[in-house]
Amino acid sequence: MFVIGLQLPFHGAAWRRIEFFARYLTLRNFETYVLSPRTFYFACHGPNEEKRTQISYPFKLFVIPFKLHLCKSPFLTSLLEIINSIFMGVLVLLFKPKIVILSVPPFNYTPGIYIFSRLSNAKIIIDMRDPLDNTFIRYKKFRFINFIRRLYHAILYKLDAILVVSKSMIHDLTKIMQPLSQKVYLMRNGVDLRVFKPIYGLNIKETNEFKIFFMGRSIEGYNISIVLKALSKLKEQGFNVYLYIAGTIDPMILVEAKNLGVLGNVKYLGVLSTKELVKVMAKMDLAIVPYYNDKRYRYSLPAKFYEYIASGLPVLVIAPPYFEIVEIVKENEIGVWCPVNNETCVILTIKQLYSNRQPLFKLKEKCLMFRNNIDRSKFAEELLKVILKMLQKQI
Repeated sequence: MFVIGLQLPFHGAAWRRIEFFARYLTLRNFETYVLSPRTFYFACHGPNEEKRTQISYPFKLFVIPFKLHLCKSPFLTSLLEIINSIFMGVLVLLFKPKIVILSVPPFNYTPGIYIFSRLSNAKIIIDMRDPLDNTFIRYKKFRFINFIRRLYHAILYKLDAILVVSKSMIHDLTKIMQPLSQKVYLMRNGVDLRVFKPIYGLNIKETNEFKIFFMGRSIEGYNISIVLKALSKLKEQGFNVYLYIAGTIDPMILVEAKNLGVLGNVKYLGVLSTKELVKVMAKMDLAIVPYYNDKRYRYSLPAKFYEYIASGLPVLVIAPPYFEIVEIVKENEIGVWCPVNNETCVILTIKQLYSNRQPLFKLKEKCLMFRNNIDRSKFAEELLKVILKMLQKQI
């Protein structure tokens, strides 16, 4: 049983990861369930309810009412998530699965799911896409938060396995909690190569435009501002560069674009389906993953990064040199790196690729050569090995 505190399905990386793993295990004769809460939003600005298409899955997907999300109060939302985790945990107890895989974040489902998984004698795995401590940053003003943090870390000690998506997260976890080294497994995000792939023969009009692409939630941890400032300078110099954004956008991005005089150079595409994303990426020249100078994101290897590469789209990474993503890009020549906050580097990189497309074609070739290294089915096989190992211990 897979459990997550987000309403499924949705057009996002977390769901693509769960769906792939659930399909993989179902095809190997596991009776597979996916459990998620039905979410109701209160005091939120803009559309929060995503359009959800009805698709049949080989596994059983249960969306259980209900989770309350209060946009103006993250603290209350977290408290309600903990309460909701108890209701979800009761369902785990009723289903009595042998293995429970909790996908986090959100981390606030950990207590309820852990308690009821243990009551049902199930082995419990946490699939950790972000570090636990990132959850507590916003609550640091509360005195009791250290107690809650210690409680969550105590639960980590008791888990049967922890899956993480980057080497940096393994390093941080085992440095703080050495006994976890025997329980932590590297299970990268990877990508479904059958879905994210280059499209050849698309009828693309020849233009002098240079198209940059960003997908995902632009309101979390990404410095789109530096790209907008670069667009402004490039426009002044006569370069025809456009930024295309797909996913959830921060309205302030459009406000800043307007203030910089490049609102017409920013094309917001909305939330796209996976098929739509693949088609859009086939028309782009370069993808971006722009970070702030924030050590909390040194581990970050977002699913979008793998999906760009699998689609044959080179990546401009803007990040401090110690970020894991920088090492991968430089070692495999699948993109270009600019130091964080270095607007001049961003401008020069785009100008060079704009004026001479040959290096861009070479980067695309490197991306296609690198695809097999990020095949999600390889990581699904690793997950299967972990599960089989646990089932043998139960016998």
